[in-house]
Amino acid sequence: QNKEFVCRGHDYERLEAFQQRMLNEFPHAIAMQHANQPDETIFQAEAQYLQIYAVTPIPENQEVLQRDGIPDNIKSFYKVNHIWRFRYDRPFHKGTKDKENEFKSLWVERTTLILVQSLPGISRWFEVEKREVVEMSPLENAIEVLENKNQQLRTLISQCQTRQMQNINPLTMCLNGVIDAAVNGGVARYQEAFFVKEYILNHPEDGEKITRLRELTLEQAQILEFGLAVHEKVVPQDMRPLHKKLVDQFFVMKSSL
Repeated sequence: QNKEFVCRGHDYERLEAFQQRMLNEFPHAIAMQHANQPDETIFQAEAQYLQIYAVTPIPENQEVLQRDGIPDNIKSFYKVNHIWRFRYDRPFHKGTKDKENEFKSLWVERTTLILVQSLPGISRWFEVEKREVVEMSPLENAIEVLENKNQQLRTLISQCQTRQMQNINPLTMCLNGVIDAAVNGGVARYQEAFFVKEYILNHPEDGEKITRLRELTLEQAQILEFGLAVHEKVVPQDMRPLHKKLVDQFFVMKSSL
């Protein structure tokens, strides 16, 4: 009835399995294959439509998540419990897409859904009371991507240091993903897009944001250097060649900053 809900699936339930479960419950419904806001003809139609997509919880208790010394299992709890707000992002390009560097025109349409009650409650689903839509510029998007990646690296390095990590693969994969991306684009693409004279002159209002992005790229280099030092102490013998490759790639990346 043109209503919108956020539903908490079963533990470890894949989105496809959840979609199938809902379609079994509403056998006459037509499944919509996109997350865009439906047009008026859908709202007015006699037929029954179901639009299902994944959303990301926005934790209320940021203080707990950012404070040092709080165990990761407690932080994990607050990331997905007592949640009122959820969001999903739709990337899109404004203007002409630069084939050499798509970051220059990559905007994000961010939709925030606010519930009538926090999840999980007695029920596993609650109605959406309000939705807010904002657009994030390519520069704002770049800042958020780097902030999230730096936080993920810090968490994995900390887990490795305190021996909370049974195997170091998550740290290895994260270091490899960031360093490899940085060498083959990544941070270098951000530099080309936002640190050049042309962008700075055309966007005088973005001065603080450009400074923030510059700080985050340098911060990431420091985190990676520390992460590689921690990785070296715990890396098993058969992964030594990969570690050496990461160290070599890191110095290439660092020299380009």
